[in-house]
Amino acid sequence: MKGISKPGIVFNQGDILYGKLRPYLHNWFLPSFSGLAVGDFWVLQPKDADSSFLFRLIQGQQFDDVANQSIGTKMPRADWNLVSKTLFFVPTSIDEQALIGRYFRSIDNLITLHQRKLDKMKELKKAFLNLIFSQKLRFRGFTESWELRKLKDITYPAGEKNRENLPLDSYSITNEHGFIPQDERFENGGTMREADKKMYYIVSPHSFAYNPARINIGSIGYQNTDKNVIVSSLYEVFKTSDDVDDRLLWYWFKSSYFQKLIEQFQEGGVRLYFYYDKLCMGTLSLPSFEEQHKIGKYLDTYDNLITLRQEKINQLTKLKTTFLKNMFL
Repeated sequence: MKGISKPGIVFNQGDILYGKLRPYLHNWFLPSFSGLAVGDFWVLQPKDADSSFLFRLIQGQQFDDVANQSIGTKMPRADWNLVSKTLFFVPTSIDEQALIGRYFRSIDNLITLHQRKLDKMKELKKAFLNLIFSQKLRFRGFTESWELRKLKDITYPAGEKNRENLPLDSYSITNEHGFIPQDERFENGGTMREADKKMYYIVSPHSFAYNPARINIGSIGYQNTDKNVIVSSLYEVFKTSDDVDDRLLWYWFKSSYFQKLIEQFQEGGVRLYFYYDKLCMGTLSLPSFEEQHKIGKYLDTYDNLITLRQEKINQLTKLKTTFLKNMFL
């Protein structure tokens, strides 16, 4: 394979584009068309080799390890002198290379197919949320008007300081997964592993918690384990009154209605904050508890379908990674 490393490089169908800037980002592409590569790319032109096979070879662990022995610190770039001198084991038969390339292409196509379906499901979920909370979509048998409620009347602060320094599991909150153990999010458990935990909040089951500086990107979680955990004292922790279904409220927090509330009341300069007192200034319309529960159950079912689709993508990605690792040793 021959590497070209200059700005504005012409590439043809079958050439491989490899982003040499910060190679750990895995910015690579096998185009089905001709064009001009602008930026920090190598255009790799197959020489007596199958392009689909080479495209998978650069995704293998050996190529990745060599490419990441980069030049520079702030703007690391893969070193072509090093990569071009590295020996890689490849089949001598072009037909075998093509067969391997087709196999990995079939896995990539499956991943792409499931990803497209997942994206459509997420978009449909957003549409469902807007229709439900605008009351344009109702379940059969429910005709009563929704009641406008103040959030200060249906929630209350629930975070208690861990004054006895109890050895409870430390959790963080992410926009993707909500509550997540520190051990899973950070190597060696993060800063909270050895910290004095007396100032952290105890979060009991069936509590909501969020980061007031990151709530605008969805960093809110619902504590649905069967034990107490602790979170940073920077978080806001609250529970709901008995006439509110937590699952319905959870989905309201994921809707555009809550996002508008954040935008209306958040405060600060460079970094914006949305504290619990600002949350309490908001209102939302709620149906009867029975209808709340039915809506929450329905959206939970749909969320489970999204999770299953994501798990399928994860399985296929893991399978591909394993094959790449074992094939390009």
